Formats: sequence, C-alpha cells, structure tokens
Amino acid sequence: MFFAALYHDVQKPATKSVDETGRIRFFDHDIQGAEVASKRGRDFNLSNDEIERIQSIVKHHMRFHSFTSRLEGDKQEPSRKAIYRFFRDADRAGIDLVLLGLADLRGTQGHTLTQEAWTAALDIARILLENYWEKPEETIAPPRLLDGNELMNELNLEPGRIVGQLLEAIREGQATGKISTREEAVEFARGKMKNLETE
Repeated sequence: MFFAALYHDVQKPATKSVDETGRIRFFDHDIQGAEVASKRGRDFNLSNDEIERIQSIVKHHMRFHSFTSRLEGDKQEPSRKAIYRFFRDADRAGIDLVLLGLADLRGTQGHTLTQEAWTAALDIARILLENYWEKPEETIAPPRLLDGNELMNELNLEPGRIVGQLLEAIREGQATGKISTREEAVEFARGKMKNLETE
C-alpha cells in the first residue's frame, strides 16, 4: 500500500500537458504509472502477487476521484454496474483504492479541501465499502448461475473467447439486478448472441 501510494503519480511529470484554456492535464498518467511501478517492483524483487496488486492500485486510482467528482458536481452516485466494474477491475486492491483515494484527496488539497468535496469522498467510500462488505453476492461477486460447459450446451457453442465474454456479461447482468435465475441468464446470453450475429 505504501509502495503504491508512493508511485501512484510517478508519471505525472512525463504526461503533463496544458490545453488552450490553460488547464493542466495528465493524460494516461495512471496507466503509464502502473507500468513504471510494476518495473520498479520487479527491481525490488517483489512477488508477482505484490506487483500485480501495486499495478492495479496505480492503474485504477483515478476511478475513486471520478466517482467523487460526479457525486459532488452532479449529485450522481455510482451505479451498480460502475461499482461492480470497479471491484472487478481492482480485484483484491479494491479496499486499497478506497483508502488511497481518501488519503490522496487530503494530501493534495490539504487546507484547501472543502467540506463538500470531503463529504462527497466519504460518501463514495461508504457506498463502495457497504457494497463490498454487506452486499458482496449482490453487486460485487454474484454466484455463478451456469458454467462455460453449460452455456456451450445451451447455445450450441464451440469453446472460444465468446464463451468467456458471455459469462462475464451474465455476471454483470446479475450485479445490476437484470438477471437472477439460470433461465434468465440463458435467455440473456441468447439475446447477446443474436446481437453479435446481426452486427
């Protein structure tokens, strides 16, 4: 966690740009920073698990701030889909990202941090943590309704990437409340297949 916190903005100087209005941007500093942090982790002979976790924290650290900005500016809470994808992409680093987001906000804004911004950040932290701890099977890791073999049998599919994509789409559908039974999962996948065939 300390390693990731130290490196999460390491690529800001290299990605700094100024637009025509004078606004400073740091495009892709999170993605490039994840690569730098990963390389440095290997230099320090960290384990693969440690490197993957550091990489995940650095790569996704801006998502907490995006949620906070949207809540503060537009009064829009993250959707169930956004919460699911946050924890899916973060994997085991989800809690780390929440803690880093709060610390980053305090560290960068210090005494200029407004009560509104801090309240929004705390609300985002609460929403994410409540879903993680209190509703894991609902929005974070829904129980599997069918496996790849069952899906291939139901839809007469050959093994391939499409099977994994359909299983992930089903799981996301569960997390958003659109799918709750095996039958609904199969019908959802069948509809997805029809859409792919007409594209």
